[in-house]
Parts: sequence; structure tokens; C-alpha cells
Amino acid sequence: MGSLDMACTAIRHVHRMHELPDPVASETVRQVRLGLRRTYGTAPRQLARPLSTEDIRQIVGHIDRTTAPGVRDAAIILLGYASAMRRSEIIGLDLLDIREEPDGVLVTIRKSKTDQEGHGQIVAVARGKHPTTDPVAAMAAWRKLRGHQPGPLFTRFYRSQISLQALAGESISRILRKRAYAAGLDAARITAHSLRAGHATTAALGGVPLARIAAQTRHKDMSVLVNRYIRPLEALASTSSRDLGL
Repeated sequence: MGSLDMACTAIRHVHRMHELPDPVASETVRQVRLGLRRTYGTAPRQLARPLSTEDIRQIVGHIDRTTAPGVRDAAIILLGYASAMRRSEIIGLDLLDIREEPDGVLVTIRKSKTDQEGHGQIVAVARGKHPTTDPVAAMAAWRKLRGHQPGPLFTRFYRSQISLQALAGESISRILRKRAYAAGLDAARITAHSLRAGHATTAALGGVPLARIAAQTRHKDMSVLVNRYIRPLEALASTSSRDLGL
């Protein structure tokens, strides 16, 4: 259903650009889409596994940070988890987008899914309480290795040398899965979104108010945040299956 919705959006956009009637708005199309939703459902078949702080600690604890790739990967994972940024936002960061402050770092996201016009958004990341999982320290270590040359923050390696070429789109997921597998985790459902989802669910479990979580994740539609991350936690907490004596 996700692919169908995307196709309908594209068709609607093209017709509006040419000032033509929107075929997707017709009653026939609407009824067909409703029938397909009843038949196949609209829920995604497989969601990314949200990573907990314990998972993150286990993953980064198995990374050899005496190597440049280890320093980079630890910084990516810890920043991604602490900031709740999207994959595209992490890849799109420039060296100058990071500003270190006494209490942490301020990250400027120049363009994102919820900021298509590129007005820019600021995301704050606080210093960690533990050296192994401190995202600010991990970032500082990587920036020191990377150097001060202008360009992408997170870059590729060529023959073990740090380049100034940005990571590819799927790199965050590949890096995270590789590191999770090496740490002994089941990496089948781990993607880059596991960092963002893990931030939201772990914060919710910790009692962080929904408004603060939404401010960090920058969800404009609160129902997405509630339905995707909060309600599954509430369902597990209140399920009557807990009282069956199984």
C-alpha cells in the first residue's frame, strides 16, 4: 500500500502541475483504494527494530576505536541515537554544521523531510554521562581524525585513508547492521531508522513528555509519533495477557 500511495501522490502532483483534473480524487479510484486497504491492510509488514540504550552500549562497546573506521562508526551511531535524526540528515551533515557548546553540541540540519524549503533546523545533543557512550566525545574524536577541510562531516574511506566524499544513502544502515552483528545482536530488522525509533521509544519508556520527544524528533504530525512509537509501548504495558498466568 505504501507504493500505491506514493504512485497516487506522484500522479496527483503531475496533473496539478499541468492544471488538469486530479484522477486520484475520483470516486472510482477512492473506492478501489479503500478495497485494497481492506484486503491487504495498510500497516508496514516489517518495522525497523528500535534500539535501546543497552543495545547501543553493547554495539559501541564492541567497536575498536583505535582504528579510524571504528572512530567514525561509533560517532555515527551515537550521534544518530542521541539526536534522533533521519538517515538522510546524518549523511547530509557538513563539518560546519556542528557547533560545540559547554553542555553539548548544536547540530544544524540545513534541509530535511519536514523542512523542504531549507530554512534550517537546530538539534541539540547533550554530553553523555559515560565515556563509552558519550556522543559529544565520540564526535570530537572523529572530527579530530577527519581534519578541518570543508566538506561532509561523515566521509568514506579509500584504502584505509579518510576521503572527503560523503557516505552513500544506505551506508548508515550497513554500518549499523555490521556493528550490531559483530556485537552479537540479531541484525535482521536493524536499519538506520532503528536509531531514531530507539530514541523515541526509550525516551517514552523513561517518562519523557511527548512534547519533548516530538521537539527532538521534529515530528509535525503528532499522530505518527503516538501511533508508531508510543502506543506499542502502552499496549505492552496494559495487555491482559500479562494476567493469564502463562
